[in-house]
Amino acid sequence: MASDPANVPRDRVHLLDMLYSSARREPLGHVRFLPFILKKDIDQFLSRLNVGRFRSNVLKSDDFYLIRLQRQPTELDEENESIAGDFALLHISDAVWCFCSIENTVVVSKTVVAAVQQHASQASLIYISTRDFRSVFDKLAEQRHRIQVVQHSEYNRLESNISYLRETKDYRTVFAEVASKDAVIRRIVVEIRAESKERVALLAFNNNGLLSLRYGAIHFFFEQLVREVAKIGNAKNLIFANRERHRLQLHPLEISFDDNILSDKAANFSLIDSLSSIGKSAIAVFHANPYIHVLYTDFRDGSSFNLYSTSDSTLMIVPSTRASVSALMKLYRGISEKFADCEIAEASKVPPSLGEFFGE
Repeated sequence: MASDPANVPRDRVHLLDMLYSSARREPLGHVRFLPFILKKDIDQFLSRLNVGRFRSNVLKSDDFYLIRLQRQPTELDEENESIAGDFALLHISDAVWCFCSIENTVVVSKTVVAAVQQHASQASLIYISTRDFRSVFDKLAEQRHRIQVVQHSEYNRLESNISYLRETKDYRTVFAEVASKDAVIRRIVVEIRAESKERVALLAFNNNGLLSLRYGAIHFFFEQLVREVAKIGNAKNLIFANRERHRLQLHPLEISFDDNILSDKAANFSLIDSLSSIGKSAIAVFHANPYIHVLYTDFRDGSSFNLYSTSDSTLMIVPSTRASVSALMKLYRGISEKFADCEIAEASKVPPSLGEFFGE
């Protein structure tokens, strides 16, 4: 669509209809949506899609952009060919924009997902925790929809492995089983039916916020699923944005766990292992027993945070002079996925002074 102005959709409704119609003509055709958080102006972001490994061709409409995005190979790439895809880019609400396309998962991952990750200081994927998955499906169930899990993948924290399961069960049963195994959902495929048992949608949904409609009502899907992910993204952005330290003024966050998990000294070391496993980052451990004090640094944009336990069930995050939404999202994901389910919010307690914090 981006390269053919004569085939430009009239408006957003027409765009979604065209995408779904095109997908239905393809074998295994799906419409994929990637909501993401954008801190800077959209025109600045689009200009960055012609920097480094990326090249783009952009057509602007009143209600959306049509983009052909190409990613060039490097000398280290095993494949010698570039990869390209056609996308629409929509503003959903507040800080959240969304790429949508009928390209396959590989193309989406190597183009738009990579483009968002490349600009970690200004853009961020939206991490969907297991609690977030459950919340989205609970809202659909409240509208008397029936949600059946067709397949899913889960990460087991205790065994540190990923399982891929194909089984048709009510979503509540699946989430109860996941909790009993101390696991988290990574990707899920669900079938949604109306109260009349008529099939409404078949969709896939992963914890990077990537959604894929395989069959069903695309406008229902966009309003009920894509917009819900946007709400999650905007809520996280309100918490994570503008957390940089200004001179001596601190803007801490607090992570809270359901149980007094940090009362177990062994759990402190498990938390440290979880932080150590987060990619493209490093930690420095100042204290591990009986309380935790760790410096976490994200190599992608230089964001850094001090983390220390304030009780047996809370962990405070104190950002440094650089603290991007993307880095906080990745840190929250690492703790939530690898260590324990948690909630994150603005800290209610007054943080220590810098002298107290570093023991001066």
